[in-house]
Amino acid sequence: MDTIILNFFADLDFIIKIAFIVFLVVFVKQRITKNWLAITAIVIACIILIFFYWPLIGATYVIYVLITIGIGGVLVDIFFVTMGEAHGGKAQGQGAPDPRQMLGQQEQNTDYEQMAAQRQAAMKRFGGAKK
Repeated sequence: MDTIILNFFADLDFIIKIAFIVFLVVFVKQRITKNWLAITAIVIACIILIFFYWPLIGATYVIYVLITIGIGGVLVDIFFVTMGEAHGGKAQGQGAPDPRQMLGQQEQNTDYEQMAAQRQAAMKRFGGAKK
């Protein structure tokens, strides 16, 4: 039973190392152009950080990922959940505004024939499509 648990943690450590390598590749590629210098920096950083300083870097990386995911979850809750409460039981003027008001669409009654005529007039002004 103990070997199963220890193997699970060893596999988890391996997965975290792969995720860290992917993080490192993305980090270096965003800051250095895609050339031999970036590849050299990635290889050297992976060798040094994973083989020599992994106990320190691994713990720091896990804490960084947990904080990032936690903050992301809080931001999703703030922006998307409160958006739904604007149409619910809250008083007028509280919560997020109506998306139709944000887009400037006050009424649903749109005159499609007038829009088509305006579009045709604009096409004639700018030369339009040749048939």
